[in-house]
Amino acid sequence: MDDSEKQKQKNYVLWLLGRQDYSRKELERKLSQRQVPQAFSCELLDWCEQHGFLDDKRFCAGFVRRAADKRHGPRRIMADAQQKGLAKEQVSEAIDALDIDWFELALEAYTRKFRTTDKQLDYKEKAKRMRYLTARGFDYQQIEFALASEANDE
Repeated sequence: MDDSEKQKQKNYVLWLLGRQDYSRKELERKLSQRQVPQAFSCELLDWCEQHGFLDDKRFCAGFVRRAADKRHGPRRIMADAQQKGLAKEQVSEAIDALDIDWFELALEAYTRKFRTTDKQLDYKEKAKRMRYLTARGFDYQQIEFALASEANDE
C-alpha cells in the first residue's frame, strides 16, 4: 500500500468521523469492505483514538441516549449496541449513568402507540400490545406495569 492510498483511506475515515460517531468495530468493518490491510487499519484507528477522533466510550453514551429517546428498552439497547461492536460492560455503565426509569419509559412507549383503548382488552389485543413492548426491549415486569397503569387510568 503506497502513501497516496494510505492518505486516501485516512481521509475516508476522517470524512466518516466528521459526519457522525462510529464505534471502532464499525470502522474496522467499513475498512475491511474497502480491502484495506488489517495492519494499516489498526494503525489508522489507533491514530484516530490518540487524537480523540474515535472514542468508543463517547459513542456508547450517545448511542444509549439516542436509543432511550426513541423509547427503546434496556434489552433492545443492549442487543443493538452489541451489533455495533460495543462491550457489554460499557453499555451497562452507560445505561446506569443515564438513570432512566424504565417502567415510566415503557408506559410512555405504550401510551404513544395505543392512545385509545377499550375498557377490557381481549386476549388477542393484549398479546399484540405485549409483543409490541417486548420488541421495544422491555422486560415482563415493565410491560405489566405499563398495561396495569393504563387499565388503572380508566
